[in-house]
Amino acid sequence: MLTTREEKYVQGLVAGLSQRKSYREAYPNSTKWKDSTVDVKASALLKKDKVLVRYNELMSEHKAKALWTREQAINDLIWLKEQSKMSIEQDDEGYVRQGTSTAFVNTIQELNKLEGLYPSEKQEIELSGGVQFVDDIETD
Repeated sequence: MLTTREEKYVQGLVAGLSQRKSYREAYPNSTKWKDSTVDVKASALLKKDKVLVRYNELMSEHKAKALWTREQAINDLIWLKEQSKMSIEQDDEGYVRQGTSTAFVNTIQELNKLEGLYPSEKQEIELSGGVQFVDDIETD
């Protein structure tokens, strides 16, 4: 069983705080200490078995919630895509309204992003061989 301060420290870490910031929030007296001292204490605290077990436990729960959120987002996007498609085919009598088509296209794009079907925006290109410049400006 963790102390109240140990639990607060772990909760801060799981919430995304640095070890230093989480330690300072859990142990207010440490705000007067040097950063290096806080870093050593925070690191030692996380290495304690019971603290590390609790941290891993909360991180596992956090990851499970994140996976459910991703799954739910995909399901909602699929539902919206199907509703847009049905609206185009049935309600709009074959005509494509801008709002409906925009919703349809955007859901497809968002689903593709979630599934990683688009290449990353940054692409590295490696060229090999020499570069030859051609002077095509004629001078008289």
